[in-house]
Amino acid sequence: MKIGILTYHDSYNFGANLQTLATQEMLRKLGHQPVVVNYVDVPKRDAFARLVKPEQIAEHEKFAARYYALGPEITDPARVGDYVREELDGVVSGSDAVFRLMTPYEPARVAKKLLGRANPYESFSWGDRVPPFFLPFDAPGVVKGSIAASSRGTSFYWLKPHMMRDVGNALRQFDFVTVRDDWTGTLVKWLSRGKVQPLYSPDPVFGLNAAFATPQDELPQQDLSDVILLNGEFDNAWLRRMVTAIRARGYRAVTLANPSEGHALDFVDGELSLPMSPLTWFKALGSCAGFIGMRFHAMVSCMTGKTPVVTMDVTRPRWGKPDPRNPNHDLARRSGIMDRYFYSRDLFAADPGRVMDLLFDPATQARADAFADAAPDLLFGHLSRFEQHAASKGA
Repeated sequence: MKIGILTYHDSYNFGANLQTLATQEMLRKLGHQPVVVNYVDVPKRDAFARLVKPEQIAEHEKFAARYYALGPEITDPARVGDYVREELDGVVSGSDAVFRLMTPYEPARVAKKLLGRANPYESFSWGDRVPPFFLPFDAPGVVKGSIAASSRGTSFYWLKPHMMRDVGNALRQFDFVTVRDDWTGTLVKWLSRGKVQPLYSPDPVFGLNAAFATPQDELPQQDLSDVILLNGEFDNAWLRRMVTAIRARGYRAVTLANPSEGHALDFVDGELSLPMSPLTWFKALGSCAGFIGMRFHAMVSCMTGKTPVVTMDVTRPRWGKPDPRNPNHDLARRSGIMDRYFYSRDLFAADPGRVMDLLFDPATQARADAFADAAPDLLFGHLSRFEQHAASKGA
């Protein structure tokens, strides 16, 4: 089958690039002909371009040119349906934030606008039209599915009424829906009025190593086996103590940059700096001794490579409980590693020696490794649904 992948493939973001490649290569391994539907969300791309340095943008564009099986560029969302109908046997939406929607009536959003606190990611969401990632078009005979779709915390009960209706109608036309977190699962069930019962899917990056061999020239150029990588908005006083604790255990403390941020600190042992290929970033996290920091796909990349990880959540608890919209919390809970999940304020109050104990706790690591071992089979199983549904449509 010729199956299109409709996702944020052109984002200047490590996770977006890696999950696109992983989905493509898993479909290829299943015997399909994958093609990345080259829909370019121009406002979103422009927003990223304002956040990411040109030399790093070049790395993401080089990655896409080298690895993606790209279709023709489409900038008009209305043309996506035409391409799917004319060229494809199936289309998969996802992963990551493909089900993100704008909630203009949400009180917190309204208050921030009134205070002049603009959200640089505002253009990443759709508020008046159903985004093409919900596949809101008729395509007779084409199998529609989603893989590990995420709403990235959309407060869907604040959507405009017509969006609730239209998104719900689109979801009911999917042949199968898989989501990456419980919050998105609730969105799917609520907007479809219970007609769609989504299944859980791990992020596709968990299947990357099972479907793709990273070229030698993409591997990190230094030995990271004695390195604890650090990434995030840390309290500097706490971070200094953490670096001391890392060295006391015989490791080096090295910071890891992201496309929209850097970490030039004079008290660490080095920095993995930009520009950097998404695959080099992925393999660095998979080959270091441990990781402490932010970013969902950093957490996934570590778990995929069996690297111990402590993940930091920069959001705040809601009514004294963990925010169910946070993907790091959902993954930590599912994989049984909640001991390694911290709100930033709690992490900065924790003794660094205790953090190191948790990072290398063997029982916690065994649970993380078991989850990572099971994830590729789940992903391949979900993507196998294309052939199953095609057979039923043919019948």
